[in-house]
Amino acid sequence: MIWAVTEYGFPPIFECDYKSKSPSVNMHGYDVKDYYAVNNYFGTEDDLLSLIDACHEQGIKIIFDFVPNHTGKGNAWFTNSCEGGNKKDWYVWNNSKLSWNPGMGSSDTWHKNPNGNDYYYAAFWEGQPDLNFRNYEVREEMKNVVRYWLNKGFDGLRVDAVRYLIETENSLVDTPETHAWFNELRAEVIDSYKEISPKFMVCEAWIENNRSALNAYFGSEGKPEFNMVLDFDQGRGCFNSIYESDSRILTSMLYKNPSEIKAYGTFIGNHDEYMGRIASWFGGYSAEIKLISAMSLLRPTVPFIYYGNEIGMQEGVYSGDLRLRTKLNWTDVEKQRKDDSSILSLNKALLALRKEYPSLFKNGTVKELKSNTVIKETKNPLYTVAAYTISDGKDTLLCVFSLKNVSGNKFWFDCGDLDISSYSYSVLIGVNNKKNLSLDGSDIKVEYIAPYETRVYYIGDDKKEMLFTDKRLFLRGDMNGWGYDEMLYDSEKRCFDLWYKLDPDSYQFKFDAYCDWTLSYGSGEENTAGKTVPLDKEMQTSTEKGENTNFLFTPSSSGTYRFTFYEDDKTFMITQK
Repeated sequence: MIWAVTEYGFPPIFECDYKSKSPSVNMHGYDVKDYYAVNNYFGTEDDLLSLIDACHEQGIKIIFDFVPNHTGKGNAWFTNSCEGGNKKDWYVWNNSKLSWNPGMGSSDTWHKNPNGNDYYYAAFWEGQPDLNFRNYEVREEMKNVVRYWLNKGFDGLRVDAVRYLIETENSLVDTPETHAWFNELRAEVIDSYKEISPKFMVCEAWIENNRSALNAYFGSEGKPEFNMVLDFDQGRGCFNSIYESDSRILTSMLYKNPSEIKAYGTFIGNHDEYMGRIASWFGGYSAEIKLISAMSLLRPTVPFIYYGNEIGMQEGVYSGDLRLRTKLNWTDVEKQRKDDSSILSLNKALLALRKEYPSLFKNGTVKELKSNTVIKETKNPLYTVAAYTISDGKDTLLCVFSLKNVSGNKFWFDCGDLDISSYSYSVLIGVNNKKNLSLDGSDIKVEYIAPYETRVYYIGDDKKEMLFTDKRLFLRGDMNGWGYDEMLYDSEKRCFDLWYKLDPDSYQFKFDAYCDWTLSYGSGEENTAGKTVPLDKEMQTSTEKGENTNFLFTPSSSGTYRFTFYEDDKTFMITQK
């Protein structure tokens, strides 16, 4: 399942108070003016029904964003309530201003009635007054809203801000009364469609580092609540493991679906200021974007992909969370569609993998492979590569993630209970399909893994086809202390490019396919001093001889030089800017 979104994020479809077509205006849509009307910014109800039908024709299920906790101030219910009408008790009122603070940032949650002397409660902000779910009429009306849209053809709903539905003076979040209403909604509405067209309910309870509070929204066997809860821990674990180059963070945040009927919804970005856009965090570096994308999709949960993340779209120029809601870059989409090693292509390959092994990704068991690699100088364990298996008893995948680049490029992992008696495997995702996995005593040895590479192996069959090849190339030379600089891939010209500022001097270099000395493109002959390269002339490379296959370039003047490597015939050229 993919979290479908509009170009501005995942707003509710309802008519709302604050609307604008300006890209500099943040139309959240959570200030609902009319639950039974479609926001005309998106189109008409007929347009919506056409969308639902089109999704169903493609076998895609579609859900809507439901906002039960509050309405907008422009809602007719609230106007009536402020005026003391028959809906006075549909909102939370008090004669004096209280100091309730549910922890969303502002401590000012009680606001003066524009038509009276009492105060209404608004947990989020003044423009979103809270509905009073202690009122039977409110509870029943909100159930009717859900029925109305499910009857239109929606397959389910994502419920916004579930923690704040019913509060008391001493308990403002996750109250028993709140859980009781969601059990009512599940039993009386959602489950009533079982025999006709099953529906499901996704919970947005922004809870971090408290699994029991999060899991409570599944309800119990006798009183079920949500089919799925959004998991804010797992995405954070993906990012922090890369940021800290520590595999222990990733594996400590791997939580499988609790059961066949209870699922975690995992993601690495949303329309709120949760983590921001991953591409901006990583400076647009596609290798890290691909890595965190794979981390999110390679776990036995239900992945939600925030629009734009599948192409590595960066944040906009606006402030606040509006920077996360800019229009989708369709030009980049089309470009990446034509590039079989793009971020988009990786996302498509990983989703194809999930589709091929549905049981494994629905309720597979995750097993961490403990690192047996040590730092030579300190003898301490090295945690820069993470490895774990996912297995359902029939199929087993080994997932390996390089969290940075380290010299040596060989990593050992304890096999644990992984059956290696009849050992064979296929590479499904990676930079190459070479046989770079082997047994070393009781350990599995992973070799030649590139910086920030994702490697996925199918264990037990060596005839599986590779689903995604990540095209990457690194320039090594004494100009960078024989480290590496990654070259950019141009899918249309089928070449790699890198611009380098050089002074008049002599530089030795080579092109490295996997960031390992023994797999470098050199001059094809033992040439420690380097084979001389002229400017503006195409040169042939080779991998036939070992590590002493260097090239030598001596620029005549200071300047910026372009190194271009052509993928098909393994030739290159140096030109001056």
